Order: sequence, then C-alpha cells, then structure tokens
Amino acid sequence: MKGTNIHKALVVGLSYRTGLAVSNFLAAREVTVVASDSKGEAELADVIRKLDPAVRVVAGGQNPALLDEGFDAVVLSPGVPKTIPLIVEAYKRGIPVMAEVELAFRNMKGDLIGITGTDGKSTTTALTGHVFRELGIDTYVGGNIGIPLVSFAGKTSEQSVVVAELSSFQLETIIDFKPDVAALLNVTPDHLDRYDGMEAYLDAKMRIAMNQDGGDYFIYNKDDVMSSRSAARVKSRAVSFSVETEDADIFYRDGAVFLKDGDLKVLDAGRMKVLGLHNVQNAMVAVLSALAIMNKRGMGPDYKRIAEAVYSFPGLEHRLERIGVFHGREFINDSKATTVNAVLTALRSFPGMGVLILGGRTKGDDYSRLKIGLEGKIRTLVLIGESKEYFSKILNEVRCVFADTLDDAVVKAMKESREGDVILLSPACASFDMFKNYEERGAEFVRSFRRLERGELQWT
Repeated sequence: MKGTNIHKALVVGLSYRTGLAVSNFLAAREVTVVASDSKGEAELADVIRKLDPAVRVVAGGQNPALLDEGFDAVVLSPGVPKTIPLIVEAYKRGIPVMAEVELAFRNMKGDLIGITGTDGKSTTTALTGHVFRELGIDTYVGGNIGIPLVSFAGKTSEQSVVVAELSSFQLETIIDFKPDVAALLNVTPDHLDRYDGMEAYLDAKMRIAMNQDGGDYFIYNKDDVMSSRSAARVKSRAVSFSVETEDADIFYRDGAVFLKDGDLKVLDAGRMKVLGLHNVQNAMVAVLSALAIMNKRGMGPDYKRIAEAVYSFPGLEHRLERIGVFHGREFINDSKATTVNAVLTALRSFPGMGVLILGGRTKGDDYSRLKIGLEGKIRTLVLIGESKEYFSKILNEVRCVFADTLDDAVVKAMKESREGDVILLSPACASFDMFKNYEERGAEFVRSFRRLERGELQWT
C-alpha cells in the first residue's frame, strides 16, 4: 500500500533520529502530529527545538488515554517496545501501529534492498550502497545505520535503489514493507532482554521476507544454522553465500569468491581494503544484491565493475577501524561490536596476540562463549563499565585488569601488551553505562589513542 493516507498520527518515542524525522516528515505533508515520549520536556529540549512548530509534544509519559483523541496511525520508534500499555491499547482499538521504515516504504519509489542480521548489518549496507553508487545508479542508504528512510523517501524515483539496514526492532512493526532483495546475514544471541528466546528473535528478523513473492530475492548465510534453516520459510527466490562450503550460490575458495553457476570467479579477496572473512561474506551479499537488482531490471551483469566497486570500499568507522600504531602496538577501534559474535569475529581477523578492552552494559547474551575466542589470542582483558566484576568472574582464565575510563584503559593496555600486539576495543556490550552510543565510545577511544601519541598519557 503506497502513499500516506494518514490525517492524524501519534509518534511514540521522540528520538533524536527516528521520532524527529517522522514527526517532521508527516507535518510537512499536513498531517496532524502528536509526539509522545516518556522523557520530560527539559530532557527533550534539543529535539523539540528541531521539530516542526505544528507538532504537539506530550512529554513525561506514554498514557493510553492519548488514544482518545483519535488517530489514523501510530508510528513507533524502534527503541520503544510494542508491549508498553499505550501500544497494547492501540492494537486493541485497531489503530495501525507501524515502524518508521513502513511509513518510508509507502512513500518511496524504485527498488529496495533490506539487510538484517545480528552482526555486520551496517558494513554490508554501506558496502552494498557503495557498489550501486559506483555502478552509476541513484542510490540512498539509510535505516538502522543512522539515517531514517523517511528523510529521503520523497526524493526517490523509479530508477533509484534504496539500501536499508533493518534491526529486529524496526521489523517488529512493519505491515506492507516489501524489499525487492532481503538479506539475512546471521542470527546469534542478542537483545535477549527484549525477546523471550532465540526463536522469537529469529521470527522478528524473518519479518523482512514476510511480504516477498516469487519475483523477489532472499539472500541467506549458509554457514549460519538459523539463517540457513529459515530459507525454507520464504516465498521468494532464496540464494545463499558461504565461506565454509562450495555448495552455495556464491562461495569462497583459495582467497577468491566464485559464483556456483559456471564456477565464475568474481572477487579476489586480497584486493579488498576491509579485512577478515566476515567482510568477504559482506562482499558476497553486496555482489548477490547487485546481480539480483540487475536481473530484475533486465540488465546484463557487469562483474568487473561490481568487483572494482567492492575493492574500493574503505570500510566504516568503529568497525575494525585501524587507528594507528604506537610503540609497535596496533590500535583497533571496534566499538560497534556489541555482541559476543561480533567480538569473536574481530578476534579471528587478526593473527598473533593482543590485549582486549571489553565491557559496558550487558544485553542478555551468553558471554561465556567468549572463552573460545580468547584462548591463545588475548594475553590480558582490560575491563571497563558496569560489567567489570561480571566479566572478571566468568573469564577468569585470562588475566583481567580494571579501568575506570578509556584513557585509563589505553594506558593499562599499553602496560599489559608487548611489541607486535594488537590493542583492540571490542566491547561485546552496549555503551549506555558510560556513553550516549557506540559512536561516542569509539570516538573517545580514538581521542585516547591520540593523547597517548602526543605523550599526554603516561604509560611507562
């Protein structure tokens, strides 16, 4: 169902990105908008200043009585659970509850690629968008990567490609949302503080394909048990990728990537700027997405241009980002690694030994799984945040030291490390105990490294 047939909307969750973008998007289309948030007006002051003056703000609570005003739709910010009484009551009254990405979908043109999974979403989304831009296609990249889709929905044309990173939270409240290409990268434990278990978490992820049909594509990871099992549930054309088996539509062999059809070599992994087998997997998804859209548009595949586009992708900040070498130690900023699986992936990406800076606000994962990756790789854990004591108990086979700040963590990592080591910030946790978000945490780590370089932090 395309178009915005909404006259009065309630935006629940006035977040700086999603809630603000949705409110202004609707107000610009002469929709009557009420924005509700549990925070008080003082806490929301910065957001309120950026709101269209026509938007009415109800701060300090999410009272179900708000619905008595009569709304055509409720747009739910992804950080707000759909189990709060206001949303439960909206469902009871039959008021459509939708995600921002649903609203954007109804107002955009062109082809849509949706990318979800536990780890690697942002890099794969950015890489896929980069490939399409390098191919000369009008391309927009947004979603959970930090740019609300509604912010550019009205700019798209039939020739456009939109590449959207999609979290499980966003997918919980889609209705008609239908990507031409959907990709499920992996499903490992995450957000189990929000979901009853892994099956519920998987079900939320798999909503990405619920409206697809035989003309669409579903890309899945054949090396991931839950992703592979889910392929049988889709109505679209399922295509697989793998770095472990050649029995996939695109696979890795001897440092190169091949298409199963014709055993055609399409990438030389050694020419990629981003490191690690996980980035080879991400590149496979980008290649399959490009081929799928080209096929849907009746275009012949241009393997050489696709490969050159992949090779030129520089990577993203805070994702295995190399920030410099100091006294023979290479510093890596992987602040985006908020899950166990992301940390294990990071550890596999580097040879030799190192020091790992770990910790923050835990997310219900089984953190004992980290033990496998630490063995023979990490000589010391430098623990930060509110989970320091917890990690020191469950990971006590490795030497642990506590740090109060990232400056402190960098100094202690230097003292614990040896020349040739990697010093890796890969926290396995959310950042909210110490920082606003993972970006702020990563930026502070980079600043700490620069202070170390300038001699402002004494480590000897």
